[in-house]
Amino acid sequence: MPNGDEHPIAYASRTLSPAEKKYSQIEKEALSVIYGVKKFHQYLWGRSFNLITDHRPLVTLFGEHKHFPMMAAARIQRWAIILSAYDYHIMYRKAEDHGNADGLSRIPLPEITDVGTEAISANINTLLTNHLQEAPLNAAQIARMTRTDQELSKVFRYVMEGWPIEVSDDLKVFYAKRDELSVEQGCLLWGTRVIVPFKFRKSVLQEIHSGHPGIVKMKALTRKYVWWPKIDTDIERVCKECQICQQEQRMPSHVPLHPWEFPD
Repeated sequence: MPNGDEHPIAYASRTLSPAEKKYSQIEKEALSVIYGVKKFHQYLWGRSFNLITDHRPLVTLFGEHKHFPMMAAARIQRWAIILSAYDYHIMYRKAEDHGNADGLSRIPLPEITDVGTEAISANINTLLTNHLQEAPLNAAQIARMTRTDQELSKVFRYVMEGWPIEVSDDLKVFYAKRDELSVEQGCLLWGTRVIVPFKFRKSVLQEIHSGHPGIVKMKALTRKYVWWPKIDTDIERVCKECQICQQEQRMPSHVPLHPWEFPD
């Protein structure tokens, strides 16, 4: 209204599907934005509007002048593309001042919309089994070990429930990537890369190094599929400690001499 008062013209809410309930906290918050924009498309399309949220990380992700994280989950990237078609200004409002919207979330309507079609989880097994011969582990094993890993169990909880303002030093590397972390099939992902628990890291590197690729090739492969803190350092150590690689390095193959042939 001209005097600054807010008056609703429509209400909407719905419950999460079983797959959506497994989303990380930031994905659930982003899903609510996408649901609202799609639900009221006829009111918003072609108009400038304010998008108000009580989840501050969304301002970073969907802000007009913010740099979108390159390693953000594919689902978040798709939603950002959808929002880019609208003329909006995203604003942060504290939860205690956001009761007019939060009240509806306590009495949601059991409505299922097409947004749920994006709830199909990516097959994490493909990331490992299709690209590692005789993969030493699968998604279920990674998910189970993630819940018991000293570091990743905390990261998993923060991704699902929200990050605290401060974290311990060992978790700061994850905190810096918090807007790019997600959960699929119980596994932590940084972008599309599986975060491997500590117990499985050695076996994963051994499997990748089974063909004795060099440091550069190993890093290129792991950057497509897996990640953990200081993974590059671990790769360099594996290559330097490999006796076969060291022997080959000391005995490079010699190219036979072949004189140039001159035309008659």
